[in-house]
Amino acid sequence: MVDLSRHLARIKQAIERRNWELALTICEECLDVDPANLEIYRSLLDAARRRAKESDKKGMFSGVSAPSFTRDPHKLLLVAMKKVAATPDAKTLAAAGDAARAVYKAGAKPLIDIAIYLYEEMVGTGLFNADVLWNLGHLYFERFQDKKEPANLESALKTMAKLEAAMPSHPEAGRTLKNWEARKSMERRNQSTANGDYRSQLSSDAAARRADIMNRIVRTPEDAAEVLRFIEEDLKTTTTDKTLWVKRGEIYKRIGNLAQIRTAFAEARSAFSEARTSFEQGQKLDEHDFTISMRLSDLAMEERKNRIAEIEAAGQDASALKQESLQFAIAEFRKRVERQPTDMGHKYNLGLKLLESGQIEAAAGEFQRTVADPRYRLNSHKYMGFCFGKKNMLDLAVKNYTSYLSLVEDNLSDGAKEVRYLRARQLEDLGKRDEAMADYSQLVEIDLGYKDAAARLDKLRSNS
Repeated sequence: MVDLSRHLARIKQAIERRNWELALTICEECLDVDPANLEIYRSLLDAARRRAKESDKKGMFSGVSAPSFTRDPHKLLLVAMKKVAATPDAKTLAAAGDAARAVYKAGAKPLIDIAIYLYEEMVGTGLFNADVLWNLGHLYFERFQDKKEPANLESALKTMAKLEAAMPSHPEAGRTLKNWEARKSMERRNQSTANGDYRSQLSSDAAARRADIMNRIVRTPEDAAEVLRFIEEDLKTTTTDKTLWVKRGEIYKRIGNLAQIRTAFAEARSAFSEARTSFEQGQKLDEHDFTISMRLSDLAMEERKNRIAEIEAAGQDASALKQESLQFAIAEFRKRVERQPTDMGHKYNLGLKLLESGQIEAAAGEFQRTVADPRYRLNSHKYMGFCFGKKNMLDLAVKNYTSYLSLVEDNLSDGAKEVRYLRARQLEDLGKRDEAMADYSQLVEIDLGYKDAAARLDKLRSNS
């Protein structure tokens, strides 16, 4: 292994002196020599983030792009890290993680640690990326299989559970999570057998099964019933456990949601009623717990949603209840913003409800705050574009749509197509015919039947 201690010391000194360019240059040279040295990646990302925080100007690596003439995974990783140095955001970190993973898959086993680190840094930005979570979970599992360290299996389970929770429709996450949970149980049994403690093994298995069931993601009514059985048993002896009452409420709320999907509205009402009873009992045990108050309000929104769906399914007019439900949600999110002003999630949800109610300026004000949060930056740009477009501030609308498109990871997604179409419409209204044509052309190439993009493109061409 090459001794890079002297170079790492120089990098640290350069960072302390805020000489970002020197630090990044040394990092690049070191990566070329020792691409499996995790400390170099940490130093590079540290320097890049500090520089980005200090200045919005692009750095010395800003013009780098992946060479199309090479398929060498090591060279592609170096290019990906240059992009991270230039712009240390979620998109470049995900791409660098992919590049490191490719090197690992090509046979360089030490690169698994690099790929995991880069993926974890991307996850830490707060932006959701299903592919990153999927790859990260499998890398942890592969490292567990190689090193037999239980912590890696736990990390794999945690990562895959996060993916399934964020994307219940994922075709493989749920099945993979179950398989890994079974592997965890098998490892535990094997360990107990090796120790010769069969009585302890039985007890451990029972406790492990209970823990797995209590922490599982409820996908079906059968899952819910199994969790509730343990909760009800515990409540017989411990009626003052706030956590148990809240857990019971969440499970019944989930049962109600599943019933809603099946349009079993009466069953949903019954489940929501049980959820309310549970949350209210938890609130009695701790009247100052604001999270329980929020759960009760979320439940009230779900109850209204269920009632609206039931009314519409019967062919009746639910417009009055929809308006009442919207006003309730606005009042609730305003209360949350007042109570927890630093939580951008409350501001973002308030912005959505204000936009839905037609309060454009108020909605824009909320999105102007949430755009600074990496978790909400992408869609905040989109919704600010909506707001500015509604107020006929077309230049600002185009600016925000452009920001959205520069951040979106999949230009073929429905969201990206929608924003590109909206930008084209605004450009058209601004008289920027060539730019509008470019957007319409790209839309037509992606999806020929997308709205009236093809017709608008033909019209602009005929008028040229």
